[in-house]
Amino acid sequence: MSFYKIVTCNLKKMKHTLIIIACFVFQLKLIAQNIHRTACNGDLVRLDSMLTNDVVDVKDNRGRSLLHWAVACKKKDIFDFLVQKKIKINVKDDQGKTPMHVAVQFNNVEYLDYLITLQPDNHWISVYGSSLLEMAVLNKNKTLIKKLIISGIDINTKNERGSTALEISQRIGAEDVSDFLISIEADESLVRKFEIKGKYMGQKEPGTTPKMFAPNFISTEEQEFGSVFNRNGTEFYFGVDVGGRNEIRFSEMEENKWTKPVTVFSHQRYSYNDPFLSNDENRLYFISKRPLDGKGELKDVDIWYAERTDNGWSEPINAGMNINTSGNEYYISFTNDRTMYFSSNGYKRKDTTRTDHDIYYSKFVNDEFQKPILLNSAINTENYEADVFVSPDESYIIFCSTRDDGFGRGDLYISFKESDNKWSEAINMGKEINTKNYEYCPFVTKDGNYLFYTSNQDIYWVNAEIIKQIKQKSR
Repeated sequence: MSFYKIVTCNLKKMKHTLIIIACFVFQLKLIAQNIHRTACNGDLVRLDSMLTNDVVDVKDNRGRSLLHWAVACKKKDIFDFLVQKKIKINVKDDQGKTPMHVAVQFNNVEYLDYLITLQPDNHWISVYGSSLLEMAVLNKNKTLIKKLIISGIDINTKNERGSTALEISQRIGAEDVSDFLISIEADESLVRKFEIKGKYMGQKEPGTTPKMFAPNFISTEEQEFGSVFNRNGTEFYFGVDVGGRNEIRFSEMEENKWTKPVTVFSHQRYSYNDPFLSNDENRLYFISKRPLDGKGELKDVDIWYAERTDNGWSEPINAGMNINTSGNEYYISFTNDRTMYFSSNGYKRKDTTRTDHDIYYSKFVNDEFQKPILLNSAINTENYEADVFVSPDESYIIFCSTRDDGFGRGDLYISFKESDNKWSEAINMGKEINTKNYEYCPFVTKDGNYLFYTSNQDIYWVNAEIIKQIKQKSR
């Protein structure tokens, strides 16, 4: 898999003048991507030649420099060459990560050492220290933790969420790391305890400006996404990335108090994510590359479900060949009549050039999902469309797409059911929802009051009144 995905240019929707401008910009971006891939491939001669027509601090479409790539791809010759060219060593990408963060992210002590040595002074410690230490703790890498502390980072420094390294380690259940931090004098009194009570986990309910949901309890230093409440608002399921592997966690309200999230589906070889409850809430649907027999080779991403039992959830059950293909199926939601909406890249289309994900629906008849039907061009384009939430009454759908009019890497779009029972042309949900980051995994609570979604690797929520406002503006 490539380090970055190149976003293609859709020329059909542009007027003549805009076509020229857009394609010129696209060509520049493509050149930037090529030069970064050259760095990753370690082709020093070609990189040197390309830099005769470009500046050494050129960035890719996610704001990452050649040095980010050299560190990620572990190309020491390229790294040394770029340093000699006086590349900026602490340049930030669109997520605020420097090459030092990339070294820690990939558990690369050697390159972290190189970058620390290159620092002109100790200013980096106060600027990046807490985020670097946070990342090392999430990786459960004691060697990196020790290296950063020896380099001058205060073991009790707090990150932007107010968490110390010890608090993070205890939150993620990394007992070995916690014991290590305590042994080198981490202050246990700085670890906060969170008692979460009440409806919607006692959070102050948002207006039409999105807010992070349950900081330091649900939305933490880890990467959370794909959340769903049950009808009564007493169960909450969500996905979490753990070192590149996804698992499903669960919290429930008992006597008005929410339990600490626990893992309900996890595996060392394959992931589980995108949880969604069936209408009767006796099935938990999700996606996974799990082998059909649970033992063999990993397969493509399929839709699965588990049955609710007196002792929890059953073993995963594949949703069947009427839904699943040899491609990937993502995300699930249901209408009142149990019709499933989902996305896939595995179905053959009349448009043979189509290679990305599209949105489908499948009727549930006689206890079986029927052959899926592709939504029309009001929803599906030549771009990526996935992560679809359909309102139970099928009055609107919200989904993630990557389009030219987007604000970032992936935006949420919405379409409304018209009086003729057709979907309106999907529109971007706007800057109130979408950012320069990746917005995905939408879900509207059963009471219709709140829209939940993921942004910048955390779960956010916003009053569903914003959906009505967007509909009014679109008329």
